[in-house]
Amino acid sequence: MTDAGDAWDKLAEKFATHTSDCGKYLHAPLQQGNWGGLAAESAADRLARMQRDLVVAKRELDAVGTVLRACGEEFAAQQGKLTNAIADATGAGYSVADDGKVTAPSVDTGGMKPGDVAMMQRDQATRAQGYADRIGDALSAAQTADKEYAKAVKLFTDAANRCAKGDWSMGFVELAKADELNRELLHELGMPDAKGSPAAVQQWWAQLSPSLQAELIQDYPQQIGNRDGIPAVDRDKANRTYLPMLLNSLEGQYAAADGDEAKALKDKVEGLKGIQKQLSASGEPRPYLLGLGSEGKGRAIVAFGNPDTSKNVSAYVPGLNTKLSGHFASADVDRARNVATMANKMYPDTTTSSVVWLGYDCPQLDSFSWSATDVMSKDDAKAGAPAYDRFLSGIRATHESGSPHVTAIGHSYGSLTVGQASQQPGGIPADDVVLVGSPGVGVDKASDLGVGANHVYVGAAENDQVTYLPSPNLLEYVAPGSEYGPKKNWFGTDPADNHFGGHHFAVAPGKDTGLMGLTRGDLPAHSLYFDPDAGGDSLPNIASVVTGHGDQIKTAAPR
Repeated sequence: MTDAGDAWDKLAEKFATHTSDCGKYLHAPLQQGNWGGLAAESAADRLARMQRDLVVAKRELDAVGTVLRACGEEFAAQQGKLTNAIADATGAGYSVADDGKVTAPSVDTGGMKPGDVAMMQRDQATRAQGYADRIGDALSAAQTADKEYAKAVKLFTDAANRCAKGDWSMGFVELAKADELNRELLHELGMPDAKGSPAAVQQWWAQLSPSLQAELIQDYPQQIGNRDGIPAVDRDKANRTYLPMLLNSLEGQYAAADGDEAKALKDKVEGLKGIQKQLSASGEPRPYLLGLGSEGKGRAIVAFGNPDTSKNVSAYVPGLNTKLSGHFASADVDRARNVATMANKMYPDTTTSSVVWLGYDCPQLDSFSWSATDVMSKDDAKAGAPAYDRFLSGIRATHESGSPHVTAIGHSYGSLTVGQASQQPGGIPADDVVLVGSPGVGVDKASDLGVGANHVYVGAAENDQVTYLPSPNLLEYVAPGSEYGPKKNWFGTDPADNHFGGHHFAVAPGKDTGLMGLTRGDLPAHSLYFDPDAGGDSLPNIASVVTGHGDQIKTAAPR
């Protein structure tokens, strides 16, 4: 099996050469040449699609080699168990038949008391059954592996047979279909399905040999890199492999798109290039790419510092208007970097990893108007909350000590996503919650977030218009003070209000752009919370919380 896997690898390497030649000698010259018009565009599109199909085909060839080697390793493991069981049995004088039946050695019972004979026979029967069970388990496991790996290989041979008949539409398919195919294959290799917990994924990954782990990272980077429960170092390796593949695919789509589709693809391409730049930057803390995808408005998860080895881990959820773009790759990723840098500067005796988590679609508004407020619903937050909750569970599952200090940070609409995550079954797997620039979190009290009011920290700049967004009925906006009790924001009680509870920390007031600033999207005070200069005490206060020193924040009076 191992030799067969190696042979498939050599075939895949040759195929990779052909794929490279296609791009170098066919696609690239066509793009760089002077040929224009509809025929040129059609030819370029056909070549681009063919090259993407070749990339997928190469990955499938890699996958066959991986399957064969994994099968060989499993057979070898079970063969070892079988050999050991037989050796133990025969070494003790027991005989093993071809069908696995184990027979105890004959013993001269002359002179033995009947009770002793019965006891000896029971002991022999028990030991014989134990040997037989070990033999049977090894054979059964080998048979199960044979069926599972045969099914996995069949996925690819069926595709190859269709291609041989000229039906490429169901053979070497586009990346999206390849993703589905690869997920099914990984499930055949024992990976828990989408409903499996991060802890279950971690257990599956840990029992794989290092060589098989390396092969899966290389052959299935999209699936391994985006799965909660896989260690950060391995996710980073997988996603750094997947990033240029995804970028190449999106650039090809962008070249053939127009209008809104082209704009959306351009944003994603610029976002991926910006992330590449962040990953190649020198200095500490080291970046880790923990997630990447093109679905929806794009996905990206970037950590500064290894979350599996750091004592403290924070996960920042961005909000309104965030998407995979050049702005995200600079501004939002830098916010995560700033948290880690400030935490390490203020508390050098501990270790901190800071993550920016864009694992959901945020609402997109170019400017605020009352006619557009139907977009400002809880739907996106509710959709993203389970994924964020699962990500935090994955942080705990893969942490080397098993007990990191975890802080959930929500900014703007992201604070609502954190709030919705706290309402998931079992609560949010965090020790502290930080809410900044919040329009409300969907609950009325800090104690409703599930970590205890004493572990909830709120920052609200005086001139941050988003934190003053009124409730949908506009009652308080029209007649301030007309309603007694806690001030209501768009998504519930204002976290900065004294009725909400929790701790309130000092933040610079920010520039006052008035109500017109809100309507035209000019909100500098809404973007200062992670800024080491404009934010005043905000970033140091956040750093204190994420390192477990919440008692050292500079407080502010609630509203």
